[in-house]
Amino acid sequence: MKITAIKAQVKNENRVSVFLDGKYSFSLTLDQLLEQKLKKNDELGESDVKQLKKLSDEGKLKARALEWLMNRPHSRREFRDYMFRKKAEKDLMGAWESEFIEKGYLSDENFARWFAENRLRKNKSRRAITSELASKGISREIAERTLNELIDDEVNDEESLKKLIEKLKKRSRYQDEEKLKTYLISKGFRYGDIKQVLGE
Repeated sequence: MKITAIKAQVKNENRVSVFLDGKYSFSLTLDQLLEQKLKKNDELGESDVKQLKKLSDEGKLKARALEWLMNRPHSRREFRDYMFRKKAEKDLMGAWESEFIEKGYLSDENFARWFAENRLRKNKSRRAITSELASKGISREIAERTLNELIDDEVNDEESLKKLIEKLKKRSRYQDEEKLKTYLISKGFRYGDIKQVLGE
């Protein structure tokens, strides 16, 4: 089989379409094309084409993974889960994880900060956030360090709870104490702490 044309793609300027014997066969990134040293009129065997198609699929998957990573910060566990769903090979998964960490696209620290800030805006307790971060694969050490940076050392869950109760009591829907308790429990505050603060 002979490469009869290599054409730049209109929708993706970083990829080229490779034509064999006048028909489209596969696409590669420009980097892959250079690495493989492919040019017009090269002759390819069946095993070459099979390998190049595999390389093409890997390039597309990497581009999708990068696009996914750029949407918001992600944890390493989330990335591994994503790659597993995409049926990526283990060695590929490991290599890309290392590369994306090195380039700063993937970071448990950045994810923990983004996630914790989001949860704090939703009035979640420190305990609840720590627990949620653990379920996302974030180590206790990273979770604690992140929360220490975001929450004033002097402010603990009890003080946060007091401030939140004061704010909520001004709203008519939380005049009912049982509704207020239910809401606060859903935010990760302990029932005993809620009862104590309300008693005060």
